[in-house]
Amino acid sequence: MNDFLERLKTDRLLQIIIAGLLIMVLILFYLFRPIFFSKKTKDPCYNEKIKLWLPFNEDEIYSYLAPFTNYCVQFEITTKSLEEIKKDLIYALAKEDFPDIVFVDNEILSKEKDLFSTSTPILIDALIAFYNQDILNFLNLSQPRTLDDLENFIKEIKNYRQDFYPLGLGTKEIRNRKEIILSLMSLAAEDYQKKERFKENFLSALDIYFSFSDPQSEVFSYSDNAGDDLLNFANEKSVLYFGFYEDKKEILEINPRINLSYGLLPLNTFPPKAKIYTKVFYLAQINKSRSKASQDFIRWFFGLQLKKVSQELDLVPFSFYNDLPPEKKLVFDSVKNFGETFDFLNKEKLFDNLDRVLEVYKNKQELRKILDQIYYSL
Repeated sequence: MNDFLERLKTDRLLQIIIAGLLIMVLILFYLFRPIFFSKKTKDPCYNEKIKLWLPFNEDEIYSYLAPFTNYCVQFEITTKSLEEIKKDLIYALAKEDFPDIVFVDNEILSKEKDLFSTSTPILIDALIAFYNQDILNFLNLSQPRTLDDLENFIKEIKNYRQDFYPLGLGTKEIRNRKEIILSLMSLAAEDYQKKERFKENFLSALDIYFSFSDPQSEVFSYSDNAGDDLLNFANEKSVLYFGFYEDKKEILEINPRINLSYGLLPLNTFPPKAKIYTKVFYLAQINKSRSKASQDFIRWFFGLQLKKVSQELDLVPFSFYNDLPPEKKLVFDSVKNFGETFDFLNKEKLFDNLDRVLEVYKNKQELRKILDQIYYSL
Protein backbone atom coordinates (compact mmCIF):
# COMPACT_ATOMS: atom_id res chain seq x y z
CA MET A 1 0.00 0.00 0.00
CA ASN A 2 2.86 2.39 0.88
CA ASP A 3 4.58 1.54 -2.43
CA PHE A 4 1.37 2.39 -4.31
CA LEU A 5 1.10 5.75 -2.56
CA GLU A 6 4.74 6.57 -3.23
CA ARG A 7 4.29 5.69 -6.90
CA LEU A 8 1.11 7.77 -7.06
CA LYS A 9 3.10 10.82 -5.94
CA THR A 10 5.46 10.61 -8.94
CA ASP A 11 3.62 8.63 -11.68
CA ARG A 12 1.77 11.17 -13.84
CA LEU A 13 -0.11 8.51 -15.87
CA LEU A 14 -1.41 6.79 -12.73
CA GLN A 15 -2.55 10.12 -11.37
CA ILE A 16 -4.56 10.75 -14.57
CA ILE A 17 -6.17 7.26 -14.40
CA ILE A 18 -7.18 7.64 -10.74
CA ALA A 19 -8.58 11.14 -11.37
CA GLY A 20 -10.60 9.80 -14.33
CA LEU A 21 -12.05 6.99 -12.22
CA LEU A 22 -13.04 9.43 -9.47
CA ILE A 23 -14.76 11.69 -12.02
CA MET A 24 -16.66 8.68 -13.45
CA VAL A 25 -17.80 7.64 -9.96
CA LEU A 26 -19.04 11.15 -9.24
CA ILE A 27 -20.93 11.28 -12.55
CA LEU A 28 -22.58 7.87 -11.92
CA PHE A 29 -23.50 8.92 -8.38
CA TYR A 30 -25.16 12.06 -9.69
CA LEU A 31 -27.08 10.14 -12.36
CA PHE A 32 -28.38 7.39 -10.06
CA ARG A 33 -28.91 9.51 -6.97
CA PRO A 34 -32.73 9.71 -7.51
CA ILE A 35 -32.91 5.92 -7.31
CA PHE A 36 -30.99 5.51 -4.08
CA PHE A 37 -31.90 8.78 -2.41
CA SER A 38 -35.34 9.53 -3.84
CA LYS A 39 -37.16 12.38 -2.21
CA LYS A 40 -40.30 11.46 -0.37
CA THR A 41 -43.33 12.73 -2.30
CA LYS A 42 -45.17 15.29 -0.26
CA ASP A 43 -48.85 14.49 0.25
CA PRO A 44 -51.23 17.16 -1.02
CA CYS A 45 -52.85 19.39 1.55
CA TYR A 46 -56.10 20.88 0.24
CA ASN A 47 -57.33 22.77 3.31
CA GLU A 48 -60.92 22.26 2.17
CA LYS A 49 -64.30 21.16 3.42
CA ILE A 50 -66.08 18.85 0.95
CA LYS A 51 -69.86 18.94 1.13
CA LEU A 52 -71.55 15.68 0.14
CA TRP A 53 -75.17 14.62 -0.33
CA LEU A 54 -75.35 10.84 0.07
CA PRO A 55 -78.13 8.29 0.67
CA PHE A 56 -76.16 6.83 3.60
CA ASN A 57 -76.19 7.69 7.27
CA GLU A 58 -73.03 9.50 8.31
CA ASP A 59 -72.19 6.91 10.97
CA GLU A 60 -72.21 4.07 8.41
CA ILE A 61 -70.27 5.82 5.64
CA TYR A 62 -67.82 8.15 7.41
CA SER A 63 -65.24 5.48 8.31
CA TYR A 64 -64.74 4.78 4.58
CA LEU A 65 -64.14 8.47 3.85
CA ALA A 66 -62.02 9.25 6.90
CA PRO A 67 -58.60 8.24 5.44
CA PHE A 68 -58.91 11.10 2.95
CA THR A 69 -58.87 13.58 5.82
CA ASN A 70 -55.10 12.99 5.91
CA TYR A 71 -54.98 15.41 2.98
CA CYS A 72 -56.25 18.34 5.08
CA VAL A 73 -59.88 17.74 4.15
CA GLN A 74 -63.04 17.86 6.25
CA PHE A 75 -66.36 16.29 5.22
CA GLU A 76 -69.81 17.75 5.68
CA ILE A 77 -72.19 14.87 4.98
CA THR A 78 -75.91 15.44 4.45
CA THR A 79 -78.04 12.31 4.32
CA LYS A 80 -80.72 12.44 1.64
CA SER A 81 -82.56 9.75 -0.28
CA LEU A 82 -82.00 9.63 -4.01
CA GLU A 83 -85.45 11.13 -4.55
CA GLU A 84 -84.67 13.98 -2.14
CA ILE A 85 -81.40 14.67 -3.95
CA LYS A 86 -83.25 14.89 -7.28
CA LYS A 87 -85.88 17.18 -5.80
CA ASP A 88 -83.62 19.47 -3.74
CA LEU A 89 -80.60 19.93 -6.00
CA ILE A 90 -82.05 22.52 -8.41
CA TYR A 91 -83.37 24.57 -5.49
CA ALA A 92 -80.01 24.39 -3.70
CA LEU A 93 -78.19 25.59 -6.83
CA ALA A 94 -80.60 28.51 -7.18
CA LYS A 95 -79.91 29.49 -3.55
CA GLU A 96 -76.14 29.16 -4.08
CA ASP A 97 -76.10 26.72 -1.15
CA PHE A 98 -75.13 23.53 -2.93
CA PRO A 99 -72.91 20.52 -2.19
CA ASP A 100 -69.63 19.74 -3.95
CA ILE A 101 -70.42 16.08 -4.58
CA VAL A 102 -73.77 14.30 -4.92
CA PHE A 103 -74.85 10.69 -5.26
CA VAL A 104 -77.03 10.52 -8.40
CA ASP A 105 -78.39 7.91 -10.79
CA ASN A 106 -78.33 7.65 -14.58
CA GLU A 107 -81.76 9.27 -14.80
CA ILE A 108 -80.83 12.64 -13.32
CA LEU A 109 -77.43 12.54 -15.01
CA SER A 110 -78.99 12.12 -18.45
CA LYS A 111 -81.56 14.88 -17.83
CA GLU A 112 -79.27 17.42 -16.15
CA LYS A 113 -75.82 16.84 -17.63
CA ASP A 114 -74.90 20.51 -17.45
CA LEU A 115 -75.17 20.52 -13.65
CA PHE A 116 -72.10 18.32 -13.25
CA SER A 117 -68.45 18.78 -14.17
CA THR A 118 -67.44 15.15 -13.62
CA SER A 119 -69.29 11.93 -12.84
CA THR A 120 -67.89 8.52 -11.94
CA PRO A 121 -70.05 5.36 -11.89
CA ILE A 122 -69.65 3.48 -8.63
CA LEU A 123 -72.67 1.16 -8.16
CA ILE A 124 -75.13 -0.74 -10.34
CA ASP A 125 -78.35 -2.72 -9.96
CA ALA A 126 -80.63 -4.63 -12.31
CA LEU A 127 -83.80 -6.68 -12.31
CA ILE A 128 -83.06 -10.28 -11.38
CA ALA A 129 -85.09 -13.29 -10.27
CA PHE A 130 -85.27 -14.22 -6.56
CA TYR A 131 -86.27 -17.80 -5.76
CA ASN A 132 -87.32 -19.64 -2.63
CA GLN A 133 -84.76 -22.41 -3.00
CA ASP A 134 -86.43 -24.69 -0.43
CA ILE A 135 -89.59 -24.81 -2.57
CA LEU A 136 -87.56 -25.38 -5.74
CA ASN A 137 -85.84 -28.30 -4.02
CA PHE A 138 -89.11 -29.73 -2.71
CA LEU A 139 -90.75 -29.64 -6.16
CA ASN A 140 -87.53 -30.60 -7.95
CA LEU A 141 -87.75 -27.51 -10.16
CA SER A 142 -85.01 -25.77 -12.12
CA GLN A 143 -84.82 -22.02 -12.58
CA PRO A 144 -86.60 -20.89 -15.77
CA ARG A 145 -84.46 -18.92 -18.21
CA THR A 146 -87.02 -17.94 -20.89
CA LEU A 147 -90.73 -17.14 -21.11
CA ASP A 148 -91.39 -20.67 -22.38
CA ASP A 149 -89.53 -22.10 -19.40
CA LEU A 150 -91.50 -19.77 -17.13
CA GLU A 151 -94.81 -21.06 -18.51
CA ASN A 152 -93.79 -24.65 -17.69
CA PHE A 153 -92.52 -23.54 -14.28
CA ILE A 154 -95.92 -21.99 -13.49
CA LYS A 155 -97.79 -25.12 -14.61
CA GLU A 156 -95.66 -27.35 -12.37
CA ILE A 157 -96.37 -25.23 -9.31
CA LYS A 158 -100.11 -24.92 -10.05
CA ASN A 159 -100.33 -28.68 -10.47
CA TYR A 160 -98.96 -29.06 -6.96
CA ARG A 161 -101.03 -26.35 -5.23
CA GLN A 162 -103.73 -24.18 -6.78
CA ASP A 163 -103.74 -21.73 -3.86
CA PHE A 164 -100.03 -21.00 -4.12
CA TYR A 165 -98.63 -18.13 -6.19
CA PRO A 166 -95.88 -19.16 -8.62
CA LEU A 167 -94.87 -15.49 -8.91
CA GLY A 168 -96.31 -12.01 -8.55
CA LEU A 169 -96.95 -10.26 -11.84
CA GLY A 170 -99.73 -8.53 -13.74
CA THR A 171 -101.32 -6.26 -11.14
CA LYS A 172 -100.96 -2.68 -9.85
CA GLU A 173 -99.36 -3.92 -6.62
CA ILE A 174 -96.19 -5.32 -8.14
CA ARG A 175 -93.25 -3.45 -6.59
CA ASN A 176 -91.20 -3.10 -9.77
CA ARG A 177 -94.08 -3.02 -12.27
CA LYS A 178 -92.75 0.04 -14.12
CA GLU A 179 -89.30 -1.37 -14.73
CA ILE A 180 -90.65 -4.83 -15.58
CA ILE A 181 -93.02 -3.40 -18.21
CA LEU A 182 -90.18 -1.46 -19.86
CA SER A 183 -88.10 -4.64 -19.95
CA LEU A 184 -91.03 -6.41 -21.61
CA MET A 185 -91.32 -3.53 -24.09
CA SER A 186 -87.80 -4.29 -25.34
CA LEU A 187 -88.95 -7.85 -26.00
CA ALA A 188 -91.51 -6.66 -28.53
CA ALA A 189 -89.05 -5.45 -31.17
CA GLU A 190 -85.36 -4.84 -31.80
CA ASP A 191 -86.14 -1.21 -32.61
CA TYR A 192 -87.83 -0.62 -29.25
CA GLN A 193 -86.00 2.71 -28.97
CA LYS A 194 -87.79 4.23 -31.95
CA LYS A 195 -90.39 6.75 -30.89
CA GLU A 196 -92.78 5.85 -33.70
CA ARG A 197 -92.94 2.26 -32.40
CA PHE A 198 -93.50 3.23 -28.78
CA LYS A 199 -97.27 2.73 -28.54
CA GLU A 200 -97.18 -0.58 -30.41
CA ASN A 201 -94.30 -1.93 -28.30
CA PHE A 202 -95.79 -0.65 -25.06
CA LEU A 203 -99.16 -2.29 -25.76
CA SER A 204 -97.38 -5.56 -26.49
CA ALA A 205 -95.58 -5.29 -23.15
CA LEU A 206 -98.88 -4.62 -21.33
CA ASP A 207 -100.47 -7.68 -22.95
CA ILE A 208 -97.67 -9.92 -21.68
CA TYR A 209 -97.72 -8.29 -18.26
CA PHE A 210 -101.47 -8.70 -17.72
CA SER A 211 -101.46 -12.29 -18.99
CA PHE A 212 -99.97 -13.29 -15.61
CA SER A 213 -103.10 -12.04 -13.79
CA ASP A 214 -105.62 -13.29 -16.37
CA PRO A 215 -107.39 -16.45 -15.09
CA GLN A 216 -107.90 -17.58 -18.71
CA SER A 217 -104.19 -17.34 -19.54
CA GLU A 218 -101.74 -20.23 -19.66
CA VAL A 219 -99.38 -18.24 -17.43
CA PHE A 220 -101.96 -17.11 -14.86
CA SER A 221 -100.10 -16.96 -11.57
CA TYR A 222 -101.30 -13.96 -9.52
CA SER A 223 -104.83 -12.76 -8.84
CA ASP A 224 -105.84 -9.08 -8.82
CA ASN A 225 -106.40 -9.06 -5.05
CA ALA A 226 -103.21 -10.97 -4.15
CA GLY A 227 -101.47 -7.87 -2.77
CA ASP A 228 -97.82 -6.83 -2.59
CA ASP A 229 -95.59 -9.30 -4.43
CA LEU A 230 -92.49 -8.71 -2.29
CA LEU A 231 -94.43 -9.32 0.94
CA ASN A 232 -95.96 -12.51 -0.45
CA PHE A 233 -92.57 -13.78 -1.56
CA ALA A 234 -90.86 -12.92 1.73
CA ASN A 235 -93.68 -14.67 3.64
CA GLU A 236 -93.21 -17.76 1.42
CA LYS A 237 -96.55 -17.50 -0.34
CA SER A 238 -94.89 -17.42 -3.76
CA VAL A 239 -91.85 -19.09 -5.29
CA LEU A 240 -90.44 -16.35 -7.50
CA TYR A 241 -90.01 -12.59 -7.21
CA PHE A 242 -88.73 -10.14 -9.84
CA GLY A 243 -86.76 -7.39 -8.16
CA PHE A 244 -83.57 -5.42 -7.81
CA TYR A 245 -80.65 -6.61 -5.73
CA GLU A 246 -81.43 -3.82 -3.24
CA ASP A 247 -84.74 -5.60 -2.48
CA LYS A 248 -82.79 -8.43 -0.85
CA LYS A 249 -82.38 -6.39 2.33
CA GLU A 250 -86.14 -5.92 2.84
CA ILE A 251 -86.89 -9.57 2.04
CA LEU A 252 -84.43 -10.76 4.69
CA GLU A 253 -85.67 -8.22 7.23
CA ILE A 254 -89.18 -9.68 6.85
CA ASN A 255 -88.02 -13.30 6.84
CA PRO A 256 -84.38 -13.88 7.85
CA ARG A 257 -84.79 -17.66 7.46
CA ILE A 258 -85.87 -17.70 3.82
CA ASN A 259 -83.43 -19.66 1.65
CA LEU A 260 -82.80 -17.35 -1.30
CA SER A 261 -81.29 -18.21 -4.65
CA TYR A 262 -80.90 -15.95 -7.65
CA GLY A 263 -81.19 -16.19 -11.42
CA LEU A 264 -81.43 -14.20 -14.63
CA LEU A 265 -84.71 -12.45 -15.31
CA PRO A 266 -86.63 -15.09 -17.33
CA LEU A 267 -88.75 -12.57 -19.28
CA ASN A 268 -86.80 -13.33 -22.42
CA THR A 269 -86.44 -15.55 -25.46
CA PHE A 270 -83.70 -17.87 -26.66
CA PRO A 271 -81.48 -16.53 -28.06
CA PRO A 272 -82.11 -13.59 -25.70
CA LYS A 273 -83.29 -10.36 -27.27
CA ALA A 274 -84.98 -8.52 -24.39
CA LYS A 275 -83.15 -5.93 -22.33
CA ILE A 276 -83.05 -5.84 -18.53
CA TYR A 277 -83.87 -2.64 -16.69
CA THR A 278 -80.67 -1.34 -15.15
CA LYS A 279 -79.73 1.39 -12.68
CA VAL A 280 -76.32 3.04 -12.54
CA PHE A 281 -75.28 5.23 -9.61
CA TYR A 282 -72.60 7.91 -9.68
CA LEU A 283 -70.58 10.24 -7.54
CA ALA A 284 -70.77 13.53 -9.43
CA GLN A 285 -69.13 16.88 -8.79
CA ILE A 286 -71.35 19.92 -9.14
CA ASN A 287 -70.30 22.20 -11.98
CA LYS A 288 -70.48 25.28 -9.77
CA SER A 289 -68.26 23.73 -7.10
CA ARG A 290 -64.85 25.36 -6.67
CA SER A 291 -63.48 22.42 -4.71
CA LYS A 292 -60.07 21.25 -5.97
CA ALA A 293 -60.12 18.20 -3.71
CA SER A 294 -63.46 16.77 -4.86
CA GLN A 295 -62.32 15.26 -8.14
CA ASP A 296 -59.26 13.70 -6.48
CA PHE A 297 -61.49 12.39 -3.69
CA ILE A 298 -63.83 10.66 -6.16
CA ARG A 299 -60.85 9.04 -7.91
CA TRP A 300 -59.41 7.98 -4.55
CA PHE A 301 -62.72 6.53 -3.40
CA PHE A 302 -63.24 4.58 -6.63
CA GLY A 303 -59.74 3.11 -6.58
CA LEU A 304 -59.24 2.41 -2.88
CA GLN A 305 -62.55 2.25 -1.02
CA LEU A 306 -65.29 1.14 -3.42
CA LYS A 307 -64.61 -2.58 -3.05
CA LYS A 308 -64.70 -2.41 0.74
CA VAL A 309 -67.86 -0.29 0.76
CA SER A 310 -69.68 -2.62 -1.65
CA GLN A 311 -68.70 -5.68 0.40
CA GLU A 312 -69.57 -4.35 3.83
CA LEU A 313 -72.75 -2.46 2.85
CA ASP A 314 -73.85 -5.29 0.50
CA LEU A 315 -73.98 -3.23 -2.70
CA VAL A 316 -73.07 -4.14 -6.29
CA PRO A 317 -69.96 -2.28 -7.48
CA PHE A 318 -69.57 -0.87 -10.98
CA SER A 319 -66.14 -2.51 -11.18
CA PHE A 320 -65.78 -6.27 -11.49
CA TYR A 321 -63.79 -8.02 -8.76
CA ASN A 322 -62.82 -11.68 -8.96
CA ASP A 323 -64.17 -12.39 -5.49
CA LEU A 324 -67.68 -11.05 -6.16
CA PRO A 325 -70.29 -13.44 -4.70
CA PRO A 326 -72.41 -15.27 -7.32
CA GLU A 327 -75.52 -13.11 -6.86
CA LYS A 328 -73.54 -9.89 -7.40
CA LYS A 329 -71.77 -11.41 -10.38
CA LEU A 330 -75.24 -12.21 -11.76
CA VAL A 331 -76.22 -8.54 -11.48
CA PHE A 332 -72.93 -7.44 -13.03
CA ASP A 333 -73.34 -9.85 -15.97
CA SER A 334 -76.99 -8.83 -16.44
CA VAL A 335 -75.95 -5.18 -16.71
CA LYS A 336 -72.99 -5.96 -18.96
CA ASN A 337 -74.85 -8.27 -21.37
CA PHE A 338 -78.48 -7.11 -21.29
CA GLY A 339 -78.54 -3.83 -19.38
CA GLU A 340 -80.70 -0.91 -20.53
CA THR A 341 -81.46 2.25 -18.56
CA PHE A 342 -84.23 3.39 -20.96
CA ASP A 343 -82.99 6.98 -20.61
CA PHE A 344 -84.07 7.64 -24.20
CA LEU A 345 -87.63 7.86 -22.80
CA ASN A 346 -89.18 10.59 -20.69
CA LYS A 347 -89.46 8.13 -17.82
CA GLU A 348 -90.76 10.74 -15.38
CA LYS A 349 -93.82 11.35 -17.56
CA LEU A 350 -94.21 7.66 -18.32
CA PHE A 351 -93.92 6.47 -14.73
CA ASP A 352 -96.22 9.22 -13.45
CA ASN A 353 -98.95 7.93 -15.75
CA LEU A 354 -98.26 4.21 -15.63
CA ASP A 355 -100.70 3.37 -12.84
CA ARG A 356 -103.43 5.19 -14.78
CA VAL A 357 -102.54 3.01 -17.75
CA LEU A 358 -102.86 -0.13 -15.63
CA GLU A 359 -106.25 1.00 -14.33
CA VAL A 360 -107.75 1.57 -17.78
CA TYR A 361 -106.01 -1.32 -19.57
CA LYS A 362 -109.29 -2.99 -20.51
CA ASN A 363 -110.83 0.29 -21.67
CA LYS A 364 -109.06 0.49 -25.02
CA GLN A 365 -110.33 3.97 -25.88
CA GLU A 366 -109.16 5.50 -22.61
CA LEU A 367 -105.91 3.53 -22.82
CA ARG A 368 -105.14 4.96 -26.26
CA LYS A 369 -105.86 8.45 -25.01
CA ILE A 370 -103.35 8.17 -22.14
CA LEU A 371 -100.75 6.55 -24.40
CA ASP A 372 -101.10 9.44 -26.83
CA GLN A 373 -100.41 11.89 -24.01
CA ILE A 374 -97.30 9.94 -23.03
CA TYR A 375 -96.18 9.57 -26.66
CA TYR A 376 -96.18 13.31 -27.32
CA SER A 377 -94.09 13.94 -24.21
CA LEU A 378 -91.31 11.55 -25.24
